[in-house]
Amino acid sequence: MNRFGFAEYDDMIGLSRSVNTAELTGDLRAIVAMVLSEDTDFIDSLSDSAQADFVVPLGMSAGMLSQGDYSVVELLSAACTVQYCAEPHMAEFSDELVHLLSQLPR
Repeated sequence: MNRFGFAEYDDMIGLSRSVNTAELTGDLRAIVAMVLSEDTDFIDSLSDSAQADFVVPLGMSAGMLSQGDYSVVELLSAACTVQYCAEPHMAEFSDELVHLLSQLPR
């Protein structure tokens, strides 16, 4: 577990050497903005399960992104966690959100 609460795995170190961090950061920020925006009722439209499984780690990612002091491996760990936690709930999401989530590493 890293300091942001996300699990890190050995293969993330190798992946961190080839990832486009600017693109990954942009995708994760776009997902955070889309889901956690106070201007939409998106969260309220989700099932309780999706809120617990997906919105919680996304909120943790938002906190990490706002701090700005994170490593590439920490960024990968957050992105992989968000993608993994979103996967069972994709049917509840808009096409735009599904597309953004599909850009995250697995």
